[in-house]
Amino acid sequence: MGEAAEQTARDRKLLLLKYLIVIIPPLIIYLIPTTQTFTQDMKVFFIITLVAILLWALELINLIVVALALPVAFILSGVATAGDVYAPWSQDLPYLVLGALILSAVFEESGLMKRLAYWFILRGGGSYKGIIYALSTSGFIVAFLVPGSLARIALYAGMAFGIIKALGLKKFSKGSVGLLFGAYNAAVTASFVSLTGVEPMLVFNSQLESIGMEGASWLQYALHNVPITIIWTYVMAFMITKIFKNEEEVEGKSYFQQQYQALGKLSMSEKKVTIILIVLVALLATSSIHGIALGWIFIGMTFICFLPGINLADDNTMAKTNFGMIFFITATMAIGQVSAVVGAGKFISESLFPLMTIGGTTFTVIATWVLSVVVNFVLTPFAASATMAIPLAELSQSLDISPLPLAYSFSHGLYQLLLPYESTLPLLLFSYMAMTYKQFLKYFSIQMVLNVAFIALIAIPYWYLIGLL
Repeated sequence: MGEAAEQTARDRKLLLLKYLIVIIPPLIIYLIPTTQTFTQDMKVFFIITLVAILLWALELINLIVVALALPVAFILSGVATAGDVYAPWSQDLPYLVLGALILSAVFEESGLMKRLAYWFILRGGGSYKGIIYALSTSGFIVAFLVPGSLARIALYAGMAFGIIKALGLKKFSKGSVGLLFGAYNAAVTASFVSLTGVEPMLVFNSQLESIGMEGASWLQYALHNVPITIIWTYVMAFMITKIFKNEEEVEGKSYFQQQYQALGKLSMSEKKVTIILIVLVALLATSSIHGIALGWIFIGMTFICFLPGINLADDNTMAKTNFGMIFFITATMAIGQVSAVVGAGKFISESLFPLMTIGGTTFTVIATWVLSVVVNFVLTPFAASATMAIPLAELSQSLDISPLPLAYSFSHGLYQLLLPYESTLPLLLFSYMAMTYKQFLKYFSIQMVLNVAFIALIAIPYWYLIGLL
């Protein structure tokens, strides 16, 4: 048998194994007898949801196709109505994400983000450590300016790769890998300063509001997270400079000066984007006063970018927008909606959460983080937050505490991973093929340990201090 034939045979066996993984767990659930608490509708809900989750995790069928089929399966099975499964479309989150994706493309095209990052790097002196800390610092500002996490990681990773080549750093060297993780720290870790910078938190917020509970406003979120996120981001920057310490001295100030000067004077597009950003941030910050939902604000600002005389966006901008992501988000939110309809959320909370409450409130917040890390192995961050938001909200009600600390802890846990496939953000970073998996695992393993320590020793005491817990 030729090598090609052997590979085909292996591929077929792998495909068969994947389909068995999709079929067997739902079949086991089907064989579980119903009870007064585990109803027939609940059983059907778990079977449909598990099939969708496994298809997403194993990438057997296109992610968007599964997202389109999932709500239909809920309707045809009779466990929920069309009004239930398509309720997420009447909420503002899908439109917030859509507006954020388009605005991110607009901001990236303007060149303002690159100008800002180079300015911070020059202020940091242009040394290796200076670049890492400068990137992290710029991330706090860019988190507010570019709501789309994928756009931020693409921007920073591309910039870091350009810096690596300009400085002559070798692929897989500590210095080059450190710069890539510095880019990740700026694009992802620092983004926790902004509510719109953490997509799973937006999903969590929307799910809370769908069951009549109050989510975090833009200003509330900032009060709850900005101080501790600054600490956490610089802890990670320090860690990067230590475990990926560059072998040779880097002095790239002249390079960054050239790049910054090449951008020239502030263009008209950059000036327009600056005004758009100022208005956007002002509207977000005052949302509790004027009462306009965040999604409608983003759509409104997106519309302005297309107006004659503004001309910040056109058909090419729309072509860069991943519209399929909206269907995926609403499908994962539908899981949470139907969960509430059939009582699955309450069933999960009553079955699993007693173990999470045996040690008091602090223990519960940390246990929520652990739950998030485990769930993230099989669910995307969007799907995990949509699925677990309502059960966690019900848990918070039983403990008579705000659901927000659990939401924040859960969101942090979703960014702790060991495998690139768990999230598109590190996957994009890994796709540059400039680091080994060993280096990838080293960074995220250390980050995971530091993050749970951060939640226990810094975040929880701070939330107690401000009266959130």
